[in-house]
Amino acid sequence: MAIDALRIEIDIISIIVYLFIWCGNRERAVLEKSARAFQCLVECSVLFSVLNSIELFIPTSSFPIIRLINSLKVIACICMGCCWFLSVFYTTSANTYVLRKWLIPIIGPSIIVSCITLIETLIHLTEEAAVMNPTVWILLNMLSILYIAAASGLCLKKARKCTSRFHRRCFYIIAAVMLFPLLTLILQAKFYELPITSTVFVLVTLFIHMYRTRQYITVDLTTGLNNANKLSSYLDTITQSQDPAKRLFLVKIEIDNFKAMQKKHGKDAGVVALQKMATFLREQSVQRGTFIAHYSKAKFAVIAECSDFAEIEFFANKLITASTTSQELSQGAWPITFSIHWSEYGTPDTRTIDTFLDKAESNCIKPAAPL
Repeated sequence: MAIDALRIEIDIISIIVYLFIWCGNRERAVLEKSARAFQCLVECSVLFSVLNSIELFIPTSSFPIIRLINSLKVIACICMGCCWFLSVFYTTSANTYVLRKWLIPIIGPSIIVSCITLIETLIHLTEEAAVMNPTVWILLNMLSILYIAAASGLCLKKARKCTSRFHRRCFYIIAAVMLFPLLTLILQAKFYELPITSTVFVLVTLFIHMYRTRQYITVDLTTGLNNANKLSSYLDTITQSQDPAKRLFLVKIEIDNFKAMQKKHGKDAGVVALQKMATFLREQSVQRGTFIAHYSKAKFAVIAECSDFAEIEFFANKLITASTTSQELSQGAWPITFSIHWSEYGTPDTRTIDTFLDKAESNCIKPAAPL
């Protein structure tokens, strides 16, 4: 009995990676349905990898055992596809009660193909041929491709509806990553003996887990301020529950010539400049109770609800005046200067979060200093 060492190595590495993902996702799985479905996906993947390795140690003459293991592998694959779709569905759906309406169309094909697999296995259990019926493999591939394609479609649909560029980019990336399992399933149908499906699936699952985990990080590690993820969720919340008696403003502060100065003085000097700017903004905004974020390379955002534009203008002039006497900004690799722009949410030109952010580019209070 020859043992395929490469397949065993791939399965062992896959199991270890899946277990790390399972442990990292365990706490969120208690709170979120999408994380719970993703946890089931990981568990089904572990089951498939274990069965895949066990099969290699079974004597080729033990046809009934090999048939049972193959049928369980098929069912595990079906559950993986279903869990993958459910995880994306819960992530993209605003109302998860819609799942009740679509429960039978979603789960029904999985149950039917699983039953066909078990019946096929039991009927031919004692036959001296461990090869699974080709129809079962075709149904498995079709169902897996359908689930992954549907999940990718949901991500694209959600991305088109997103008013926030940060969330839209996230869904576009996940939809693009799902193309790899689709291509792999097609190739695997052509080159059955090539062990690429398990490798690609574990890499894609790991990437999605790391990317989803990154979305939960809300603090910028360089400056200690809120990051782009927190800014996006904060804007989603405040624009839905805005005080009708006040106006919502964005003040965008951008360090002048940051890219050129960082290239000239080095990355460490750039990090110090960002930290100094963050400290300066904290000191100037501490009494206003405003929201401050570092959301791009050299861009900072201050979100504030004010009665009128005069308050924003006063705040901007305060920053300008303080910057001229600030030793924090003047000392270092280069004296830090910045430009100030602003925008107001809810005007005819700023009815979405994206336009709210973009409009700030055309409303300048303090222009950038020349090189």
